[in-house]
Amino acid sequence: MMGRGLPPLAALLLASAVAATPLRAQSDPRLIEAVRTAQEGQSDSARAAVQRLLAATPPTDTLYPQILYTGAMVAGEAAEMRRSLQRVVVEHGASSWADDALLRLAQMDYATRAFAPAARNLEKLRQDYPLTPLLPQAAYWAARTYFDLDNPTLACRWLADGMARARENLELQNQLGYLYQRCDMRAAGSGAGRQGGRGADTMGGNRDSVQTVPAKPAPADTSRAVETVAGRGSDSLSRRPAAPLPRFRVQISAVGTPGAADDVATKAEGLGYSAVIVRERGLYKVRAGAFATRQEAQAAAQKLKAQLGGSPFVVAEP
Repeated sequence: MMGRGLPPLAALLLASAVAATPLRAQSDPRLIEAVRTAQEGQSDSARAAVQRLLAATPPTDTLYPQILYTGAMVAGEAAEMRRSLQRVVVEHGASSWADDALLRLAQMDYATRAFAPAARNLEKLRQDYPLTPLLPQAAYWAARTYFDLDNPTLACRWLADGMARARENLELQNQLGYLYQRCDMRAAGSGAGRQGGRGADTMGGNRDSVQTVPAKPAPADTSRAVETVAGRGSDSLSRRPAAPLPRFRVQISAVGTPGAADDVATKAEGLGYSAVIVRERGLYKVRAGAFATRQEAQAAAQKLKAQLGGSPFVVAEP
């Protein structure tokens, strides 16, 4: 019965729902036992236990949305799982289970290639629950969704937000960083196209969205001298002549605010590396180096990964 008539990925999502739900997520011992029973292969018994508890609990009880959510996790079919999750979102949107239910719904939509509904659920998650701890996980699914919708701008924006919020989860940071390489390749390709049509402006100096910020310790974010790649200083910040760009750098992080970028750059400098902050398409990319060869940069990337975590990678700069 489980996943009957579903695409393989959707069936896999349904089958793995219980396994992906940590037992500590449930606070009621009866629900913990129901999840454990389902994990042991006795799904019918688990569903019956959840239904009995649901029937005996008033909808106004704070336990009610948790019961509905657990019912979704032990559901036998995707339609049943979806109904329970939607009830959590619609009827109990103020509960601590609503953001998790929205993420599960988005995963189900993605599994069935319903990308537009997946995007709507993910945007609702970010709008209605801006402080949710699930934002990094949501960013992963949002990026995949928007890449499939051919909207890399939104995909990259989600990834930047997710990486900024996933500092304590190295595995998730690596997953987000891997996807974010598509954003870097897209930016590099766009820059190359502009270089070909601007004659002497070979570094894209007319592109306002790209700025290089030499990183150095400072009491305030704006004290870092900001340059465009072609060497034109920002009107709002201090100016200095542009230095020749090195051949290779190691990108350590891409974050959404200059303060966060400054923190990362300061850590890199504390490890003995020079650092720059490249502002590109609304993101602040922290890069260490310069390095004369790719091999030197790759060796530094491995050291930085061990020292700072994340997923550093080498970028070549003209």
